[in-house]
Amino acid sequence: MRGRFISQAMVRLGADERGAAIIEFALIMPIFLLLTIGALEIALVTFVGSSIEAAVLQASRYGITGSTSAGVTREDRVRNIIEDRTFGFVDMDKVEIDTLIYDRFQDVGEPEPFEDANGNGSYDTGENFTDINGNAKWDTDMGKAGLGADDDIVLYRIRYEWGILTPIIREVLGQSIEHTSVVAVRNEDF
Repeated sequence: MRGRFISQAMVRLGADERGAAIIEFALIMPIFLLLTIGALEIALVTFVGSSIEAAVLQASRYGITGSTSAGVTREDRVRNIIEDRTFGFVDMDKVEIDTLIYDRFQDVGEPEPFEDANGNGSYDTGENFTDINGNAKWDTDMGKAGLGADDDIVLYRIRYEWGILTPIIREVLGQSIEHTSVVAVRNEDF
C-alpha cells in the first residue's frame, strides 16, 4: 500500500506544472541579460567610434578654411569641435589629436628621405637624411605638426581608447577598444 501511495504521489508531482515558469525564467534570464548587456556595450562602442569619425571630418572641414575667431586659436577650435561632436562620451583629457602638414598627398605617412649607406633598406643612426619637418632628427613620418597654410595638405588624426564598462564583456572584447579616425585634406586659399 505504501508503494502504491508513493507511486501515485510521484505521478501527481510529475503532472503538476505549477512553478515551471519560474524555473524556466531562472534558467533563461542570465543568458538574456548577458546578451542584452553585450548588445548595449557593442552599441555604445560603435556610437563612440562613429562620433569620433564625424568629429574628425567636421574638424577638418573647419580647418581647411583657415578661419579664426577672436580669442580662440585654430587648434583650440578644432579641439572644441571634436568635444562637441562626441557628445560628452569622450574624455578630452585622454584624446590624442595629431595634425600634420605635408606638401603633397603622396607624402602622407612617408618617412623622411635618407641615404641608405649600408643598403639594408632602413634608416640607421648616422646615415644622412633630409629633415623635412625641421625637428633635427629622422622620423618615420615626414609630417610637420600644425594646421598648415594656404594649399597645404593636412592630416587630422584622432585616437581614443574606450574602456569596456562591463566586466563580463571585458572577458570577450578585452579591457578597451582603440578608436582611430584619420582624414587628409587640402587647405583652401585663405
